Amino acid sequence: MEQRITIIGGAYGSGKTEFSMAYAFHEAKKGYQVGLIDLDIVNPYFRSRDQAEELAGHGITVVSTEPGLENADIPALSPRIYGLLQDPFYQRVVFDVGGDPVGARALGRFNPYFATAGYQYWILVNPYRPGTRNVQEATELIAKLQTASRLRITGIVGNINLGRETTPEIWLEGLVLLETLSDTLKIPIVYQMVASKYAAMLRPVIPEKYAVFEVDLRMRPAWLDM
Repeated sequence: MEQRITIIGGAYGSGKTEFSMAYAFHEAKKGYQVGLIDLDIVNPYFRSRDQAEELAGHGITVVSTEPGLENADIPALSPRIYGLLQDPFYQRVVFDVGGDPVGARALGRFNPYFATAGYQYWILVNPYRPGTRNVQEATELIAKLQTASRLRITGIVGNINLGRETTPEIWLEGLVLLETLSDTLKIPIVYQMVASKYAAMLRPVIPEKYAVFEVDLRMRPAWLDM
């Protein structure tokens, strides 16, 4: 059953902001009115609120900090977040959440809405990034996020890649960790996220049982591809 509220978290560099925006676009294309809440109050670099103008052009409302404090280092979250949660006009509400316990703790103030309306909480996992390089690390991260947010993580989104060094063999090697993590924690893998530039190479090796979520990368700095 699809939920109105989707929370997306993950370790730094996992691709959660890319996926948050892509998922918001995905739901908007299906005809839903979408609100995207940037709750990543820790990471000053890759933030969905920096793409607010482009998102608004697709009918997606982005809310985060108070106007004028977009670049501040304090968690001055806008009260408009409550508006998105309370207004039935927004049929889908997506949270882009900080990937550490500090960021996840910010979710706590909205728990009454999650308890009433229900939610799905997905964690992005890249087996080649710090914090999720083995099952133990990933398990510990998930436990910390659940404790800090007082919410249960309900799904895993795989983002298996090594950037330009990605190969089908590397992808399949990373899948072993994802499947072990899923089996150990009894948390389903809901999507395999794939950058569009690698889709033709990777789709043939991705097992049919997995839903592939293709993403056009928006947050990747150009200098990383030089």
